[in-house]
Parts: sequence; structure tokens; C-alpha cells
Amino acid sequence: MDANAIDPTRARSDEWRAMLRLALPITLIAFVNMGMSITDTVMVSALFGPEALAAVAIGSDLQSIAFYLCAGVIAGIGPFYTAALARARGGDRARLDRIGRALVLLLGAIVVPSIWFAPHWLAPLGLQPDLLERGQGYTRSMALTMAPMLGIALYRTILTAAEQPRVFLKVTLCMLPLNAVANYVLMTGLDPIPALGPTGAGVSSLLVALASLAMLIVSARRALPTARPADGEPALDWRGMAAVLRVGIPIGITMTAETGVFLGATLYAATLGAAEVAAHTLTLRMAGLAYAGSAALLQAATVRMARAVTGPGADASRAVQRAALGLAAAGGVTLLALLILSARPLASAFFGSGAAGVAAAEIAVGLLMLLGLVQFAGYPGLAASGLFRGRKDSRTPMVCMLIGYWLVGVPVALVLCEGWTLGARGLWIGLATGACVTTALTLVRLPDSHAAVGAVARRARRLWRRGLRAATG
Repeated sequence: MDANAIDPTRARSDEWRAMLRLALPITLIAFVNMGMSITDTVMVSALFGPEALAAVAIGSDLQSIAFYLCAGVIAGIGPFYTAALARARGGDRARLDRIGRALVLLLGAIVVPSIWFAPHWLAPLGLQPDLLERGQGYTRSMALTMAPMLGIALYRTILTAAEQPRVFLKVTLCMLPLNAVANYVLMTGLDPIPALGPTGAGVSSLLVALASLAMLIVSARRALPTARPADGEPALDWRGMAAVLRVGIPIGITMTAETGVFLGATLYAATLGAAEVAAHTLTLRMAGLAYAGSAALLQAATVRMARAVTGPGADASRAVQRAALGLAAAGGVTLLALLILSARPLASAFFGSGAAGVAAAEIAVGLLMLLGLVQFAGYPGLAASGLFRGRKDSRTPMVCMLIGYWLVGVPVALVLCEGWTLGARGLWIGLATGACVTTALTLVRLPDSHAAVGAVARRARRLWRRGLRAATG
């Protein structure tokens, strides 16, 4: 046997560990970001009541949608940056740094004024004028916050591409208590700082984002090797910018469309009964927690595949694909089992024992189980999307998602809600259908798709049988 030959089993094991080392910090970052969002929501509601919360929610949701779109576009730089690091080409990295900064400036010039003037162009759409006026200060603060947030998105992409998300995690952890303290001081006032009311939460977000960006710039310079531009290179590589946009724009569309599906479901659920709305709200909160892991696996698969395709041979790419899909199968089965087992106790604890709470809890049990099916079906699809993005192909997963969710899942949900009057259950059956179709289409398009689908199915069956044996003793 050749002494230099690579043991396939060891290669797969090493890839599993590498992907987990990358995915776990990214998951924790998502949880910390959720913690800051929850902190804002709880503090505004507790200090100023539900009307103030509704007023700031408009600006918050608008900023979130714009940020998902822009962050997706910026994420297009990721596979190129990973390839430049793998080849140890400092000139390529310096060129990509300039492209990233140009993207931040370009996107900021578009979205910051759009959010700043949102109260003016949202009013004709039928939103309540008093809510728009009351939330105007917060909305404008969030418009300004978009500028440093786009810079943060760039450095998050770069550090993830360099497989150093822990640097970003440390900065994010520092910001969590700072956000809470700044919220309280700016909303309630502390001499000589005036009380800004709900607007203080927006100003706090701006200050925290500026501090985060400053820390990230310093940390990234310490963590990454110095990148110097090549002599005579133009200030901006327009061809490179076009290549990044070809990858990034479909990612932005995908992220916005995915968010739009769940936002639309929430808007529709608001037209149903109180118990349906409450059950849907709990399920959506749990979906946000569950999505953190699958989104982290997507990013890890993107980085590892981008590094694998940079080197010679196909063995590394196959190892990354098997590891990503294996972890996806494990994650999907685990979440399905957890949500099935915890659905009833979680719903009962959340809604209490009153008559209205019992009614909401009964609906929530079924919705949480459907969420488990969404995760079971969606995990492999998101991992496969990351594998495509690592190959600089973001159009294929975008098309699969648009077909799966918007052309199949949404119509199924509407038929079940309106025609069969299934209410919130119909919504989540539609979402589960969209997840199944999206994953199937994405897996079929993967290289060696039959082997990929078979590997996911075998891994899921093995994990499910082990879980059943453990549960039954």
C-alpha cells in the first residue's frame, strides 16, 4: 500500500470535525444575535407598552428585510475569499477587500435613504399614520445603523471564509450586555443623557453596531495575514465585482425570499383566531432557534467546499459533500425527534392552564411537530445549497428554493387554509411541503446526486433506528 495514500475513513472523519468546528461558533453567533433582538423587544414592551412595540416593529422588520438582502449580496465574496486564502495569494485578498468595501458603500447608498424615508412611502400602503409617526425616530436610527451593519456583514463573511468565526463570536458576545445597558440608559435617560423613549433602542443599536465594527476591524487585522495589492493594480476590479455579484445577488434573493415566506405566513396567521395566532407565534420562535443550526451548516459547507475545489483532485470535494450531508441528516433527525418529544410539554408550559391557553397549546403541539418535519426535510437542502455556493453556483439553490416554497409550498398552504379550512396547520403543512420539494430538487442537482441522496437516506434511517431503540429501551 502507498504510504502517501489518504485513508478515506480518516479523511471523512477529519472533514466532519472541521465542519463542526466551523458551524458551532456560527450557530452561537446566531443565538447571541437573537438574544439582542429579544432584549430590544422585551425592554420596549416592558417600558412603553404594546403600542410602542408595534411602532418600532415596522422599522425593525423593514431593516431586517433590507439587511438580509444586502448581507446575501455581500456573502457572494465568501467563496472567492476562501480560494484566495487557500492559494495564499495576498494580492487577490487585497483586491477582494476593496471589492467588499465598494459593495458596502454601494448598498449603503441605496438602503440607508430608503429606510430613512420609509414613513413617507409606507403611508400610502395603508399602515396606520400614528404608528408610523411614533416609530419615525426609531426607524431613522435603524436606517443609520444599516451603514455599520453592512460593514459587520462584510467582516463576518471574511472571517467565516478564513474559518475564524470565533473572532466574530467574541465580539458579538461583548455586545450583548452593552446593548442591554445602552437600551435602558437611552430609553429612560441618565443625567445628562435625555430620555429618548423607544427611539433610544434604535440609537443603542447604532452605537453597538459602530462599536462592533471597530472591534471587528482591529480583530480581523490581527487574525488574518497582511494582504498587499499587486503593483499597478487598479483601484477597483470591475470584472471581479461582477463575478462577486453573480454569486451574491442570487444569495440575497434567496435569503429575502425565504424570509418572505415566513413573513407572509405570519401576516396570514394574523387573520386567524387568537389561538391560531398564538400557536403560530410560538412555532415561529422555535423555528428561528432551529434555523440557526442549519444556516450555520450551510455557511460551513460553503467554506469547506470552496477550499476543497481550490485544490487538485475530487477526493476532497467528495469528503466535504459526505460530511455536510451526513451532518445535515443527523441534525434533521435530532430536531425532528426533539420537537416530537417536547411539543406537548413545551406548549403546555408556554400557554398555561387557562381555557384559551389549552386551546392554543393543542394547536401548537401539531405545529411544532410539523416544524420538526420542516427541519428534517430542510437540513439536507440547506447543506446542499452551501455545497453549491462553495462551487460559486448560487443560482441553482435559488431556483430550487423559489420553485419549492413559492410555486409549490405557498399554493399548498393557501389551498389547505382557504379550501380545507385547516388554519395555521395548513400554513405549516405548506411550509413542510415547500421544504421537502426544495431539498429534493437541490439534492438531485448535486454532482453524484444519486449517491448523495442515498447517503442522506441511509444516514437518516440509521439515526432514526438508533433513536427508536434508545427511546424504547
